[in-house]
Formats: sequence, C-alpha cells, structure tokens
Amino acid sequence: FNSSELKDIKLTMSYYYNKIEFARFDSDVGKHVGFTEFGVKVAEAWNNDQAFLAD
Repeated sequence: FNSSELKDIKLTMSYYYNKIEFARFDSDVGKHVGFTEFGVKVAEAWNNDQAFLAD
C-alpha cells in the first residue's frame, strides 16, 4: 500500500472450503457475495445478521 488517501484502502476476506472459494466480503461492494450454491446461502445469512456484520 502506497497512498496517503484512506479512501484507497480496500478490504477483502475470502472464505474457502476444500480449496474452493465459496464466499467473499469486499469493502467496495459492502457485503458478502457467494460463489457456490452453499456460498450464496451463507452470504445471504451473513448479510442479514446485524451481530455478524458488527464484528
């Protein structure tokens, strides 16, 4: 990272099971996104859980 602008910071968190990415949080999108059938369900649950989002 080589910027003095905080707006340039991006957070991504990827979740894997058996080497397959099933969900990801991207701060540019502002929510979790699922990439598999299971991941879509999990991302939807996480996005609707205010306690989970607060952590």
